[in-house]
Amino acid sequence: MKTLGSDPLQDALELRAHVRGLKALLEFQLWQIEVLNGRLYAGASGGQAARRLVALKQGEAGLPARKRQAQGS
Repeated sequence: MKTLGSDPLQDALELRAHVRGLKALLEFQLWQIEVLNGRLYAGASGGQAARRLVALKQGEAGLPARKRQAQGS
């Protein structure tokens, strides 16, 4: 990004265009994340396995080792 010049109106317009571009990029990246998340957690067996693995990892974080072994994981 270039440095600000002596014309405040032009600077403001350039900054506004830059912010709009950044917002569009963020929206695109959000869409990409939603698509990838949908694929990861799809109804297919791979998505179900991923959900189970995440649930197990989250559940194991708070359990002592003996309780985990007793549950069969």
